[in-house]
Amino acid sequence: MRVLGANCSTRAVNVAVVQDGNVLDGLPERLRPAQGIELGDRLLEFIDDVARLLAQVRPDRVALLLPEAQRRGSASYQSVAPRLTIETLFRVASAREGYPLRLIARPSVRAALDLPKKGSLDDHLESAGEPVGRYWRDGRGLAALAALAEGAH
Repeated sequence: MRVLGANCSTRAVNVAVVQDGNVLDGLPERLRPAQGIELGDRLLEFIDDVARLLAQVRPDRVALLLPEAQRRGSASYQSVAPRLTIETLFRVASAREGYPLRLIARPSVRAALDLPKKGSLDDHLESAGEPVGRYWRDGRGLAALAALAEGAH
């Protein structure tokens, strides 16, 4: 089974592909939307970029890692809107292209991979194996954990 894990930030979607429990090298690692994504044409461009990624990877499943839980009222609209936009466009592209996508919470990743509850999920990147490619500590390792958890699901 081939699983595409995704972890969004305010500037990009980091991706990792896991097949048979191993993170694959040589596939796209990150997609960045064009500057000014809030403009209509750029929204559609990013959806097309995600569709091309999906066509290249051809995953059996897609897992989108949800962010860390935040305290109520701690995040402003301006701080979360870019990430929400990227996540939503990623989800729209997956749906449009017919790829099943599961939103996966960090506690579910911990449970599926039998990871300790202590610390942040970033503290357990070694559970995904040796770092593969770039951006491992910048979100791609988390995408790999999401893909591994989805593959174990």
